[in-house]
Amino acid sequence: MLNKIGLVLSILILGFIAGAFFSSEVRYAFSTDSEPVLSPSDHIQASDLYVLSDKAIIAQPNLIWAKVLDTHSMEPVLNSNSISLELAPLKVSQIEIGDIISYKQDSIVVIHRVIEINQDELGTYFITKGDNNPEVDPYKVRFEQVKGIVIGILY
Repeated sequence: MLNKIGLVLSILILGFIAGAFFSSEVRYAFSTDSEPVLSPSDHIQASDLYVLSDKAIIAQPNLIWAKVLDTHSMEPVLNSNSISLELAPLKVSQIEIGDIISYKQDSIVVIHRVIEINQDELGTYFITKGDNNPEVDPYKVRFEQVKGIVIGILY
């Protein structure tokens, strides 16, 4: 009996010590919106995150970051001078409906949400839209244009 109590106390103490170094809390997001916005897919697992007292580490290959210039098309998600953390996708199947992607269009890089994925004679393409825009973007986005999938936004 004493061995079981000792084991339980040891587990509780180890859990407390581990919590001091790797703390995380569950957050709940509530909404009263009648029309839900498409949510991005999960590209980062909790096991990929290490939050220490002096830094945060995301253990993922192909991580890039970019500073956002605000055109108001993705407000309130992206604002002026936000920093986007992005994964450079290696294959088309990594991009899903609801993901926010950055892609090259002519001479600029655009960050908009994927609202459709389709196929034509040239292969897969994405239909995108700024969350704050009334219309979808007037062009097909090809995988070769995609620079990153937004996995995080720092304000």
